[in-house]
Amino acid sequence: MFLTSCGIKPVTPNSVTDVKFGTIDILRGTVNMNMGLQINNPNKFAITLYGLELAVKVADVNLGTVTVEDKVKIQKDTQMVYRVNVNAKLTDLINGIPTLLAAISNKQTNAEVTGFVKVGVFGLRKKFPVNINQEAVTTSQEKK
Repeated sequence: MFLTSCGIKPVTPNSVTDVKFGTIDILRGTVNMNMGLQINNPNKFAITLYGLELAVKVADVNLGTVTVEDKVKIQKDTQMVYRVNVNAKLTDLINGIPTLLAAISNKQTNAEVTGFVKVGVFGLRKKFPVNINQEAVTTSQEKK
């Protein structure tokens, strides 16, 4: 088992599939959004995602760091889309809010995600770095 787990190929998000904006409160400067991360598991065995910590920028607006500690099983040799909720308080309201609103109306923006994912198999865990800088990401407004 130990030799198998040491040979874990990197399991990381390789793209942002879409960004769905929830509420944008102009007075409070808060933004809620949901982002799809496509996670690739190139291994010949299922892997469990034990959590992630990601710094998120959308439309060149820093939305802070997101930490998720959900356990999700990723089947062998597959790609899956994992949804991440982002709740941010903008520090630059004057530039941030109009930029995010423009990204929604354009239905496309750029996204930058950096950090790490924690995965494991057979009781052993390993962190893999995440570094996504993507120019074309579909945006939409969540319907309530």
